Amino acid sequence: MLFTFLYGGYFWLSIVFSSIALFTGFAYFIFLLIDTKSNRNPEIIWLKSGAFFTTISAIGIFGLAYFSSRKDEFEVLFRASTYFYLHYQYNGFFLFSCVGLLLISLKKYGIQISEKLNKTIFFLLFIGCFFGYGLSILWTEIPDLLYGFFTIVSLIQLLGAWKLWSFVWKNRSKFSENHFIQKLLLAVVGCSFLMKFILQIASAIPSLGIYAFNSINIVIAYLHLVLLLGISLFLIWKIVDLNYFELNKILKFSILSMVFGIVLNEIILSLAAIFSIFYIPFLSAKYWLLFASVIIMISIGSFIKSLKVD
Repeated sequence: MLFTFLYGGYFWLSIVFSSIALFTGFAYFIFLLIDTKSNRNPEIIWLKSGAFFTTISAIGIFGLAYFSSRKDEFEVLFRASTYFYLHYQYNGFFLFSCVGLLLISLKKYGIQISEKLNKTIFFLLFIGCFFGYGLSILWTEIPDLLYGFFTIVSLIQLLGAWKLWSFVWKNRSKFSENHFIQKLLLAVVGCSFLMKFILQIASAIPSLGIYAFNSINIVIAYLHLVLLLGISLFLIWKIVDLNYFELNKILKFSILSMVFGIVLNEIILSLAAIFSIFYIPFLSAKYWLLFASVIIMISIGSFIKSLKVD
């Protein structure tokens, strides 16, 4: 997938590899259902739902496979299929799986979410994600009634995210044994996800949505907000939180450098998007993005090299 997407973006070969990845996801979903059928722990419903969303995201890939051969004729459907896949991967599989992993990790700190609160948060985010695809196609001509419905969906998602954030925040004192690095990572991840849902609401405002869906910098900044600031740093936190590895000075520096590089990357993309709206040139943006990418790349290499079993 890496090399085929670099070569030609969405075309028949990259779609083949994407489909293979999706079929692997199908197998994961099946085994997860089998292995957890009698498990009633609160995190299981999140993990199952994450696998469910990656399964239905396949519709977008199959749509791309068909529409890519007739892109000129079905340009709108081709773009809609792309957003369909990305939405249920980012907002479904990635997000729900991470919440499940978070709930597993919280148990060792004596933090147990109540069944009622867990179901409430899950219901809000699941409904929001399932119908939230509509927020990705607001650039098409849709009836005002649907526009209003999708705006309400964005508010439902934000409410669910706020309840989850508040639950973790209220129990922050139990993280007292956590190192500063771990607390920083969790804080950045929490803020990025709250910002993600706030931006979704903002995109539902017509005057802002026009810029959001027509600026490549805004789209990339949003995707990086979710994938880099949110998902990737959460997984780094999860690796550190497992306590399998020694949190040495090089590892700490690598993580701090990684956070700095990712935040810098996000800032530059956001500034480029804002400047483009007001027709202000930002010719040095590509060099700053290269600088941020080099920092991220070096910090990842250093991070991997410094992993030593504690």
